[in-house]
Amino acid sequence: MALDATDRARKGRLMAAPSMVFTAKFAASSFGVDIEVIEELAEQMEPEDGRLSVIDSLDEAAESVTAFTPRGLDYLGDLLDDRRIEFMKDS
Repeated sequence: MALDATDRARKGRLMAAPSMVFTAKFAASSFGVDIEVIEELAEQMEPEDGRLSVIDSLDEAAESVTAFTPRGLDYLGDLLDDRRIEFMKDS
């Protein structure tokens, strides 16, 4: 089967993109922790880690909602586990 010009142009640039994200509120509920804990841990994450900010307006005063890709939830879970381990060491 021959590749057309469009297929050749995209070769090497295809990657799976998340089709949904989960809010920090969802993450807090899923992990059984306060939203403040999730927001604090999210500050340690980069977009490459699966943390995003969602806005509904380009207005400078628009508030954003922290959201996570499925990979971001996994990373957040790892950060939460690390935090719990450190807490147990200090107790």
